[in-house]
Amino acid sequence: MLPNTVQQLAILLALVLPGIFYQAVADRLRGPRASEQEPQNRALRAIAISGLLDAVYAVVAGPWPARLLSEGDGGPLAGVLRHPRQAGFVVLLLVVAVPSGLAWAAAVVGRRRERARYEPTPTAWDFLFADREPCFVRIRLKGGLWVGGWLGSRSAVSAFPQQQDIYLESQWRLSGDGTFLGRVAGTAGVYIKGSEVEVLELLAPPGPERAPAPVSVPVPETRREQGDGSGTGRAQR
Repeated sequence: MLPNTVQQLAILLALVLPGIFYQAVADRLRGPRASEQEPQNRALRAIAISGLLDAVYAVVAGPWPARLLSEGDGGPLAGVLRHPRQAGFVVLLLVVAVPSGLAWAAAVVGRRRERARYEPTPTAWDFLFADREPCFVRIRLKGGLWVGGWLGSRSAVSAFPQQQDIYLESQWRLSGDGTFLGRVAGTAGVYIKGSEVEVLELLAPPGPERAPAPVSVPVPETRREQGDGSGTGRAQR
């Protein structure tokens, strides 16, 4: 049942919002838990956390928040209209800052006890291409065919929650074992669907400040053409 008065709405927010902020920060820092994927479980957890925090607020702050809300005549929340800045500070402190701080502290304590660290990047695909410098990409498709090219400033890579795919601004010829042979003449790029990728490898272009390519997988010298190995732009997401 939806609240139909301002007082009922304020009570609902007080019973739910602190827990929602707590869960949002906790999910960001430690990742969502399997038991909290169901909406009803998340709602019950938010209400439980909010109720606990409200009880602590009542013990610590006493009747002061209640007086602020109902100060003088004028009905419920009259104090908010008389002291909007003070009321806003209380809301930011008790509804946002305190739950978020507790979630951060719980995540720090839990991280010290755990051997693995949660990475907030949604997928390994996103992590691989996040802030990626221009480089060569070598891909083996599920059918065994090798495809490769240059990932530069005019390339594009999908991001979560979109389906995985990649556009390389120029295509290079690869041998049967994945060795780069040369730039495809007249290439305008190549598109690869993520569902067709079996292995994807990133290779830094050769240069005086770059580590040399592995001997087993040589990378040819890049021609200083616009966008092919000589640029400094980043791949577009």
